[in-house]
Amino acid sequence: MSEHKEEDETLDEVEVSSFKEVWHQVAGHKDHGSTPGFLMGPNGRLYKNISHDARGEKEECFYKKVFSDEKFTRFRDFIPTYYKTILYQNVRFMALSDACYGFKVPCGSDIKVGSVDYNSQDSSTKQEVHKKKVLGIAPILGFRFAGANVYNATDKTVQKLDKGWGLSFTVENAAKKTEEYFNDKKTIRRDVLPSLIRQLTDLLEYYTQQKLFWLCRSSLLVVYDGLTPEKGTVKMIDFAHNTTQENPSDNTYVEIGLRNLIDILSHIHRGQTAEWKYDT
Repeated sequence: MSEHKEEDETLDEVEVSSFKEVWHQVAGHKDHGSTPGFLMGPNGRLYKNISHDARGEKEECFYKKVFSDEKFTRFRDFIPTYYKTILYQNVRFMALSDACYGFKVPCGSDIKVGSVDYNSQDSSTKQEVHKKKVLGIAPILGFRFAGANVYNATDKTVQKLDKGWGLSFTVENAAKKTEEYFNDKKTIRRDVLPSLIRQLTDLLEYYTQQKLFWLCRSSLLVVYDGLTPEKGTVKMIDFAHNTTQENPSDNTYVEIGLRNLIDILSHIHRGQTAEWKYDT
């Protein structure tokens, strides 16, 4: 960690007294030993622990590249804002914008995108290893839910849908299972879908045209408000395995997932969930 000390802001430069553990995290590593994986700070900032292994440093490098190189200006709209890296209790945290900030009851979902989690530069042995790790419907539809939080409007509680729920998806029931994420027990929250579909469509359009990087093992963080109508946001997260490079060759794997997810959400919005079928 010594190589980072000069660039990291130290403990007394942040409002540590206002830090809180994140209650609405839906998937991923919640802590690393005795140190939380995430902390909520003031003014809509989220602090992500990047000290646990080399993946944290690689993700930090990706964020710094995106927010320092003007070629990535458009992509910044689709990911959390990177502010700085700090030291807290001798642990390094990235300060990022919190996608859930300002939501009364954030209903978030972590959606893994990509039909594979390796790239063409990996050795054949490594590709075979990672092929076995791709779970659920991801190899076919290009996405899978790692987890979600859903507001229950009947008893005013938040229900957690875990990894097991995500792995219960099949090609046949994918639309119906996705609809469960928008079901608050009183209604299907179709009001939030136009905004989410538009944001996903904008991301798809940008991603299929850019030639700067490829995404591998990244996620979509989709959030809507359990109490506020028509309020939702989409952000790409998790960049520990991505590379900034010219003319990437692996982007079609993520494109497949985005297209299928948009198609499913569009069917849900139109009230045609039962009519959705995977188009081979």
